Amino acid sequence: MRKYALLFSLLFLIPFLARGANVYIWNYDPLDTFFDSEAGMTVNCAYGLEQALSANGHTFTTGTSLPTTLNGYAAVFVTLGWYRC
Repeated sequence: MRKYALLFSLLFLIPFLARGANVYIWNYDPLDTFFDSEAGMTVNCAYGLEQALSANGHTFTTGTSLPTTLNGYAAVFVTLGWYRC
């Protein structure tokens, strides 16, 4: 029972602890774009991540190459693009 209480507490607190995290988005293939009908424009794979992070109060940096050091980032998202023939 004690384990479940601890687990529940952690699951409840994690979103509050992660609030305002600094995130790096590695947009590996920025040439992959698609039309987003809600935005009414052509967007790349990182667009949805950027919108979600912004809406939840996180700061982010988007780049096309992985930095040599990831110190200072709480999380890294990697977009690998779409398969092109």
